[in-house]
Amino acid sequence: MNEKQKRSNGDIMNMVQIAIGIIALIGLVYFGLPSPDERPKIYELYLAGIWALMALSGASTYWNWKKAVWSRKLMAIAAPLATLLYLQKYFWS
Repeated sequence: MNEKQKRSNGDIMNMVQIAIGIIALIGLVYFGLPSPDERPKIYELYLAGIWALMALSGASTYWNWKKAVWSRKLMAIAAPLATLLYLQKYFWS
């Protein structure tokens, strides 16, 4: 692959990650807005999926850990943990 093709593949990957992140943010606002006492239990499963999308959106952080900024590293750790916490809340409460 030449340099132009490598750059365009990276650009496509960035655009896909940004699109996934935007969808996840919209879902987070939509399903996370109601109070935990008022929202249906299925929303916990939806929120787990949304946090999984957030983790997927930051997947390139894992590949380039040393080059990533601290905020992306923080999200790369927090998003999978939030997914597990919402799954735990859905299945065991």
